[in-house]
Amino acid sequence: MKKIAILLWTLSIPMAYGQSQNFEGFGLAIDYSLNSITDKSTPGDTATSNSGIPSITVDVYKAINNQWLVGAYGTYDLATTDTAGSDPDAQHPIDAGGKLAYAVTDDLLGYIKLGWSWSKFSSPGYYQWMNGPSYGIGAEYLLTKKIFTRVEVSQQNYKSVQWNDGSSDKVNINSYTFSVGYRF
Repeated sequence: MKKIAILLWTLSIPMAYGQSQNFEGFGLAIDYSLNSITDKSTPGDTATSNSGIPSITVDVYKAINNQWLVGAYGTYDLATTDTAGSDPDAQHPIDAGGKLAYAVTDDLLGYIKLGWSWSKFSSPGYYQWMNGPSYGIGAEYLLTKKIFTRVEVSQQNYKSVQWNDGSSDKVNINSYTFSVGYRF
């Protein structure tokens, strides 16, 4: 128990590390994702559609040494997951999780992320929430001391949604994202 208390105390102390300290703190970004959405229906067929979806991401990083950082993120999509326009309930997916990052230089950060995603999904007459794991890889570049740009490739793997009639849908979303943000 004493080791855990020391670890938590150590993480709460502001640390001054070289390149990783440039990325510490809270960030707010406006994102634009090009998505490829695959819906596999059982029984039925597989349909893939493409869309562009804007979103907002909030994240936080904490340096653990000169180059490594740990962090958390949350993303809220400002549009629908249903690119065909037939599902009015498939609105505003949410994605949240953790990040492990490496400061390559004073201005360039690479990271991996692992999280969980939620979204509504409906069929005529009823709807359900679908959810599942998400993961991605990305890089941030500091344009100034506070303004950054980000590129990311990620995937949301929603678990199968079971309908009352015995059918099901499994949805995967591949996202290619560009962001501009501000680090506080």
